[in-house]
Amino acid sequence: MGKELSLYIHIPFCLSKCSYCDFFSTVCNASVPSSYLQALKNEISDKIKRFDISFFTTLYIGGGTPSLLSKNQLKDLFDFLNPYISSCKEISMEVNPDDLNEDYISFLNTLPVTRLSCGIQSLNEESLSCVKRRAGLKENLNALELLHNKWNKDFSIDLICALPFESSQTFTDGLKKIFEYQPSHISLYSLTLEEGTRLFNEVNKGLIKIDNDFMDQLWLQSRALLKEQGYEQYEVSNFSKKGKESLHNLVYWNHLSYIGCGLSACGTLYNEDGSAKRFNNKNDLSNYINFYWQKYGEQSQDYELVEDWEEIDIETSVYEYFMMGFRKLSGISSKDFYNKFKITLPQKYIEVFKDWENKGLLVSEKNEDDIRFFLNSQGILFLNKFLEDLLF
Repeated sequence: MGKELSLYIHIPFCLSKCSYCDFFSTVCNASVPSSYLQALKNEISDKIKRFDISFFTTLYIGGGTPSLLSKNQLKDLFDFLNPYISSCKEISMEVNPDDLNEDYISFLNTLPVTRLSCGIQSLNEESLSCVKRRAGLKENLNALELLHNKWNKDFSIDLICALPFESSQTFTDGLKKIFEYQPSHISLYSLTLEEGTRLFNEVNKGLIKIDNDFMDQLWLQSRALLKEQGYEQYEVSNFSKKGKESLHNLVYWNHLSYIGCGLSACGTLYNEDGSAKRFNNKNDLSNYINFYWQKYGEQSQDYELVEDWEEIDIETSVYEYFMMGFRKLSGISSKDFYNKFKITLPQKYIEVFKDWENKGLLVSEKNEDDIRFFLNSQGILFLNKFLEDLLF
């Protein structure tokens, strides 16, 4: 019997680029090229054979802008995936607010998608305009109405805290408005200035001002509001109603194997000793289509043309286990660590855990033959410092 893995599918096309975004994407005129979709299906087939995959446990279609896929393209993609996703625990798809209309939502309801993730980001028109969001306030509100009234399953909302021109009042009012639409999941991100993006350059030149202290204060204020509304923080930036956590993202945070397909997608395959092999698809669109579509079946297995591979040794994998595991409010488990690496938790790490526990920032809970370590709601705010301490 083959492996059971999670699958990420990347649709790297956007109609325009937001000024804060540093994810790889390519601007297209109106729709996703059919040649890309065919190449993508060929890559998925190829990796199913290469990695001996029986079926996928979770599926996430992200981007870019997956909602640029037409109804025919989505039907084609899911018809192709159907033999491998019948036992999926969760099938998520990202959608842009201004791509949604009643007809498109109605069609999405016919697909096996169980969860839509919509990038609202803000309900402040000036902020949306400043960062070149394709959807303005009107489109965002329309999307929320459609998701609440016409979409039959779960949906998640992405928000970015303290975009330019956002005030405490505007963001709080926007968050309270979003509560009215009852999303089952909300991701609350702090604005990150990534080098090379348009926004980074504008801030660097003094054209736009960002107040980091205000950002931190607003994020904490918003976290408190989310908790009041029954959204539990289960990861650094993610909040959900009970039982509505993102199962696909938990695959990453729980140090489990997954594959990514599509331009610039990546995957990690863990070995029995906890070490891993990781691949990153290159971001050359014409080369990708040439390899997986025009010459698929003819190439001499020369995957170096489209993939970069790296070996992740056990020491690096252990650190990644902590780096991802402590993002969760549930933290990490000594029993799970042993099962993954076949060794007990090294004493040098336990000493760091004890130090942070003495500071009142980490909690350890013993249950029979297992000990769970996790940063509390205050400690999670200092995750980066905690990870630095683990690197000594």
